Amino acid sequence: MKKKVWIIIAVSIIIVLIVGANIYRTYADRTATVGTETAKVKEMKSTIMTPGTLAMADESTLYQDASKGVLKEILVKEGDTVKKGDPVVRYENKDLDMEKEQNEINIESLYLRINSLDKQEKRLKEKQSDLADDVGDEEAEETMEAEIDQVKMDKRMANLDLRQALLQRDRLKQKISELEVTSDISGIVLEVNDASIPESTQMEKPLLRIGSMKNLIVEGTLSEYDTLNIEAGQRVTITTDVLPNEEWEAEIMEVGYLPQASSTEANTSAVQYPVSVKFNDPEDVDLKPGFQMILEIETDSHEALTVPLEAVQQDGDESFVFVVEDGKAVKRQIETGTSTTKRIEVTKGLSEKAQVVVEAPDHLKDKMEVTVE
Repeated sequence: MKKKVWIIIAVSIIIVLIVGANIYRTYADRTATVGTETAKVKEMKSTIMTPGTLAMADESTLYQDASKGVLKEILVKEGDTVKKGDPVVRYENKDLDMEKEQNEINIESLYLRINSLDKQEKRLKEKQSDLADDVGDEEAEETMEAEIDQVKMDKRMANLDLRQALLQRDRLKQKISELEVTSDISGIVLEVNDASIPESTQMEKPLLRIGSMKNLIVEGTLSEYDTLNIEAGQRVTITTDVLPNEEWEAEIMEVGYLPQASSTEANTSAVQYPVSVKFNDPEDVDLKPGFQMILEIETDSHEALTVPLEAVQQDGDESFVFVVEDGKAVKRQIETGTSTTKRIEVTKGLSEKAQVVVEAPDHLKDKMEVTVE
């Protein structure tokens, strides 16, 4: 008897559970719990994303210059800090030393010649004066004129030769001073190569590379189409995967006028234009050259009615959202515009302050009763 009672109780419980589940399922299909957010007017920005590389705006590369002579000494080592004008490389040129010595001898010889001609002219004028006492001034001048004129001509030519020798001395001084090469920027010595570089690679491998870490920029490339929408001064937001929570404000410094071609496939090439970006606060950039950066370049900015991206759904080519009105979800077809990573512009079909459903459940239907979380 007791066994039958327990069976009846168990069957009754199962029936109650099945009926309850059906009732709950029926109710759940008619209602839904949703999260909402208010449609808001926000600033919407049209942007172009492109990768870039952190680089130094001020960088100097020195190559071995055989025209200066024989490389004698590299005066700095990697990691040294140098100032603009500091000597970094010294050459030796024996031919210049010989030219300088010959020039000094030539100058000294010309000074002696001019001095000798001055004395000769003085003696001739004294002779003319003595002769004038005997034959008169006019005849004495006529007698000595040819000799005196020749001495004056010789002295003029000697002075011209002296001027030319002095100019040559100045040129030689300049060339000799250039044997000691100075840094044209202030910065850190990034690379030093051995002074005994093989002649075959002298023009390929630099002796020194100096860069300033105080003025970092980002260098990237743009497509032909993107260059039509980007110019100097436009705002840029810079991020990097290395520091995902950091971002830096910057602006376009320059867009190249000439393209740089990069091969993408065997028989095709994409034309890319170089772009340079400078940081608004370069002192806040605690990164090293070579870091890979992401440039988000702002091409347009305007106020627009927006909703979260998760609120917008697609039905073929049409976009729609659910709006909560009087406790029900109402389906609204909308037209959209620009978007960001979080929000999308609604150009038609929605009013400001409308409560739109975010991440609507799959069973949500038009006019269904909803409970707002």
